[in-house]
Amino acid sequence: MADRPHNCCHRMSMGDTSLEALGTDAVEYGFLSAARYFCVSFSEPLGGAWVTAMLGADYFFPGPDSAEKMRRALAVVHEMRTSRRSTFRFSNPRCEGCSSIVTEDERHLLQLVQHARAHRVSMLASSAMLLCEGHATDRVIAAARGFADCVGATTRDTIRV
Repeated sequence: MADRPHNCCHRMSMGDTSLEALGTDAVEYGFLSAARYFCVSFSEPLGGAWVTAMLGADYFFPGPDSAEKMRRALAVVHEMRTSRRSTFRFSNPRCEGCSSIVTEDERHLLQLVQHARAHRVSMLASSAMLLCEGHATDRVIAAARGFADCVGATTRDTIRV
């Protein structure tokens, strides 16, 4: 990763991967980006990152119903946050170097969304258990399904996770 910015704050940790290696589609990339801004807003409440996320709904989810898609993305993040007990590790969406790295926690979140969109029920449940660290998953799964219903099914046959 020699091309990373000099002042980049994130370094690859065990379980992290590159965004490129995951091969996300546009919806998944939009979801991850929005989720990161929501996470920044939770960790730095006075920073206003949620404003960037909400006003950027058309950027993250181009097309009709972008605000509803953003609301449903926030619901997934919120339900995940209320179920987990440990801190959710996420990459800084404002840093080009950091945003190219997907943390292990983010990977579990993406898997949740991917499996919901692919209607893979057992894999969705497994992803939810990993993401929520064995805690309650019903509301997280429901939120992921709601997001998937809003954005539509994945068009890919295989999902790299």
